[in-house]
Amino acid sequence: MKGDLLVALKNQHDSRRFGLLLPIREWLPELNEENLLSLLDEFDLSITFLENLSNELLCEIFDYLDGYHLFQAFSNLNSRFEQLIHSSCVLIKTRFCIYQNDKVLNTYLFSWYLFNSSFDRLESLLFKAIQSNTLMPMLNNLSSLPHLVSLTIETDSVEEQINDIYQLIFTLPTLRYYRITSFNYHRAMNVPMAMNNQFSPIEYLVINHYCSLNELESLISYTPQLRRLTLHKTKTNDLNVTILSSTITLANLQSISLDLCQTTFNELELFITKIFSNLKSLSIIGSRDITFNADRWKQLILNHFSQLEKFC
Repeated sequence: MKGDLLVALKNQHDSRRFGLLLPIREWLPELNEENLLSLLDEFDLSITFLENLSNELLCEIFDYLDGYHLFQAFSNLNSRFEQLIHSSCVLIKTRFCIYQNDKVLNTYLFSWYLFNSSFDRLESLLFKAIQSNTLMPMLNNLSSLPHLVSLTIETDSVEEQINDIYQLIFTLPTLRYYRITSFNYHRAMNVPMAMNNQFSPIEYLVINHYCSLNELESLISYTPQLRRLTLHKTKTNDLNVTILSSTITLANLQSISLDLCQTTFNELELFITKIFSNLKSLSIIGSRDITFNADRWKQLILNHFSQLEKFC
């Protein structure tokens, strides 16, 4: 009887195949389907059973796989692999990529792994195509991860929870990189300005959902250690909210990239001159009012951005 993993590799319709092929494609990027099948046949003649490897060697192999691909490739094979993927050699994984639309993860990660302090080496998480009813319980547990430094969320169903998401993210004690992508047009966010010690250690913030400068001001009030800021989508400011009613100091911020197609030059000028005085890199995509103002840009840069090295 052929090994289950070899059978999975040869079956193009097997859901585990993608995860198993990932390290092979990385090692042999020029390998096409025909050569792959030939290679598998040769492998079949020499070493049929991956299951013959020791647990220690299998755990070494597991270390080359992202947590998501590990579960996708090895779950539901047999009782031995079932025990291995629930063992400490998985709990110390440093990277997990979690896809909502995957029955493997619905069975295991979302029911068995709600990420607690057992994952004491977990450094990076990616939630992809995830629904809010799954995302929120998992976010509530992330504060127990002592080494989580990178978090990426890609979703299209968190419009109602966007305020709660940011509030939870800003409490994570070790997070340095945070990226959120949402394809919904959000209603106004109501994240209050940070008070006293409500600060996050985030240094790299990427916002890829609609956000006004009013709302962005509130968000970055939580991130005094920010080094790089990217905003991909803006919406018009709420006329009932006073822009930049407070002073925010971001002494470490050196690079920003802003898509300001719904922003006027006056709003932009007020925003960046009060907060971003130490910039070395400034990238702007803007409306005609912003991009066709060469003289105003010249004066703005000369008067406020003496350290600027790159402008585009």
